[in-house]
Amino acid sequence: MKLFISYSHEDENHIEDFIKHIAPLRNNGLIEEWYDRKIEAGKDFQNTIDNNLERADIICLFISASFLASKACMKEKKEALLLKEQKGVRVIPIILSPSGWLEDTELKELLAIPTDGKPVTDFKDKNTAWQDVFKWLKTVIQTEIYHKKLKISNDFQKFIDNTELLQKSHPDKDIVKLGDIFIYPTVSVYDNLKEYQKKESSEIILNQITKLKKILIAGEDQSGKTALCKKIFTETKSKGFLPVYLSDKKNQFLGNIDFKIDKALKEQYEDIDIDKIDLKRIIPIIDDFHYAKHKEKHLEHLSKYEIHIIIVDDIFGLNIRQETLIASYSHVKICQFSSSLRYELIKKWSDLTDKKDGPIKDNDYYQALDKRIEVIETALGKVIGKGIMPSYPFFILSIISTYDTFDKPLDKEISSQGYYYQALIFFYLRKQGVKNEHFDTYLNFLTEFSFELYKLKKSEISQREFDTFLDNYLSEYNFPVKKDVLLENLIVTQILLIDSFNNYSFNYQYIYYFFIAKYLAENIDKEKDNIEKIINNLHKNENAYIAIFISHHSNNEQILDEILINSLYLFDKYKPATLNSAETAFFDDKLDDIVKAVLPSKTSTPEIERSNLQKRKDAQEEFEEENSEIIEQIEEDDDELSIELRRSIKTVEVMGLIIRNRSGSMKKTKLVEIFEEGMNVHLRILTSFFDVIKQDDTEKEIVEIIKKRLNAIIEDKEQGQAKELRKDQLEKIAKTIFWNLNFHVTYGFLNKIIHSLGADTLLPVIESVCDKIDTPSSFLIKHGILMWYSKNLQIDNIADYIEKDGFSKTAKNILNYQIANHCALHSINFKDYDRIEKKFGIPRKNIIMLKAKNK
Repeated sequence: MKLFISYSHEDENHIEDFIKHIAPLRNNGLIEEWYDRKIEAGKDFQNTIDNNLERADIICLFISASFLASKACMKEKKEALLLKEQKGVRVIPIILSPSGWLEDTELKELLAIPTDGKPVTDFKDKNTAWQDVFKWLKTVIQTEIYHKKLKISNDFQKFIDNTELLQKSHPDKDIVKLGDIFIYPTVSVYDNLKEYQKKESSEIILNQITKLKKILIAGEDQSGKTALCKKIFTETKSKGFLPVYLSDKKNQFLGNIDFKIDKALKEQYEDIDIDKIDLKRIIPIIDDFHYAKHKEKHLEHLSKYEIHIIIVDDIFGLNIRQETLIASYSHVKICQFSSSLRYELIKKWSDLTDKKDGPIKDNDYYQALDKRIEVIETALGKVIGKGIMPSYPFFILSIISTYDTFDKPLDKEISSQGYYYQALIFFYLRKQGVKNEHFDTYLNFLTEFSFELYKLKKSEISQREFDTFLDNYLSEYNFPVKKDVLLENLIVTQILLIDSFNNYSFNYQYIYYFFIAKYLAENIDKEKDNIEKIINNLHKNENAYIAIFISHHSNNEQILDEILINSLYLFDKYKPATLNSAETAFFDDKLDDIVKAVLPSKTSTPEIERSNLQKRKDAQEEFEEENSEIIEQIEEDDDELSIELRRSIKTVEVMGLIIRNRSGSMKKTKLVEIFEEGMNVHLRILTSFFDVIKQDDTEKEIVEIIKKRLNAIIEDKEQGQAKELRKDQLEKIAKTIFWNLNFHVTYGFLNKIIHSLGADTLLPVIESVCDKIDTPSSFLIKHGILMWYSKNLQIDNIADYIEKDGFSKTAKNILNYQIANHCALHSINFKDYDRIEKKFGIPRKNIIMLKAKNK
């Protein structure tokens, strides 16, 4: 073990005595001591000290008045205590001479030697003092070595590594272990009054475990609580602690919890001797604690363990009579994965391989990665709204593994995306032991129950209403499964939920949408009016989700025709925007005020740019989450124009999802019709937008609003000596902002078309439609889709086309942004960057920054 000595040079005379007395430990190969006199001439002095401090297993602080007065020594003390907190390093104060060390609150908390913190200089014989230090140090080292040598048993290691259904579901890796795919979730942190404080990575919480000591972690079902327990176990074990995992959901933790912990220690470690264990090193990790019958009694017993963690389903529903028992715990709750965490998880999955060198991060890699991300975002429901499936690792990885190992027969009615949801539902039932011959009974029951909720226009029904439904169902259908068994299985599998008020509902939105759409798809003629009502009101998220799920269950063209007819009436007073010179002449005149596209700097990489993109998406999701009630209220109070705008955008999203899901089973003529009409809806909206912004009155009105906002910003910064602007300067800045906003709205509409309707499986359809229309807008859409979905940037073809008469300056500027963004997110070699700069005149970011700096 590596032992680091931190001391004041004024106390250097003590070092020689110390080293002599610990010689037996060194000679036996137990320790290797280090202090700054071992630094060789010519080496970086401070870096060498820092590196050895970082690698230390034990840090001895030689305490004296000189040590306490030295800034360098106190800095080392601070770093030592941080290592103790983060890595479990043992920090041992050795009191050399009388001083005020007990006034140091941090040192006071540590066990000081010689015995009782008696200074070495107070001993009549200094050899007696150093022998006392030797004995204590030997005990500490033997304990540390014993703990470090303890091996996890094979069976428990299998449990730690186990990823259940994901274990053998990766195409490039034989066995997927938890460590291969684990991502630390974000947690919401609450104070001891259970008031929300902030969000933080659970990795930070884990690194502070010795400081926080007692932690209560809450999380919904399938949120990754047990996976986090396993990670806490492996990380704390690597830091020299002795974690022990305990879960007893079945028996409700009945019995003495100390006996259970002792038993678990013997099962989880090989040849462990409980009597040799330092109690302070044991970290009980109690999973599923909310199932415990005698929570108060167990919490009292757990208090003897300095550090311990309990896992529950709900911070606010623990139902403890003595709240003081948990008041001292740090309370955190596992959050759903943000956009950046979803990206990191999918990336980890994509990077898995048994090959030694790992994947080559070329554009084929990014194409496969982006495809997986699109599958996940679509399945989670993020494309339409806030989502219909919790974005926890279990759901994300289940969808990916189903996508990667897709083996659905082609003659099935259900679409590929619908198959992901069905596979999850089947997994729940199989895990509960439901036989294959009974699946139909369960599916039919859930289908009928979903329609009952739909008929009643409710998301949940009371016990009485559920009993009535059950009686009617049993009178109409044969029931080869015992009623109580079926209900228990559906509740245990989390398909159905009974809340605290005895209301029955589907536990997850996606399950409800799956089954109500199944009912409507199987009864299209009977439910024609309901389906028509849904399609006419796609601006409501629920209807958009149901319409998509209907398309998963049925390829009946009646539904598609209804959606197409509706789309024809959306913004039908306007022609689709072409972005030719005549149409955008008013915009081209303002082009000098529009911020120009730039290629990424030479130091940037696709990984950096993608990370930044994910952070922006995180901020967007967080804003929508924090303001969800306000947003919902605004949507409720929207005027007709806003409702039609939302209906148009949602309708195109639905159309895009349908043609993606049915790209191989729908006739080409129908695919062409849906893609073209979906594109035209957005281009008609764009024309309506142009009609508004080119009016002088609109510019004046919006510029005045921007000026007021700018003035408010300036007033806020007056105390910071902000520079006041003249009226003409303010007017110019406001107009520049106005036209840049207009440009990016235009760019955004085209981007929306690309990502709503684009797909790698639809490229021949897309190219034929766009080539037939042959306008600058259709050209931008086609090449935007080619860039994103096939990673194909046709430099020469594009450069030739944009020189044609009628291709507007605004369209060229949009194209430059498309190219710059493509280059930022993908692997482009130097030669191709050079071609792009020469062909399109798009400069590098670092060149622009250098010019700005010189100016």
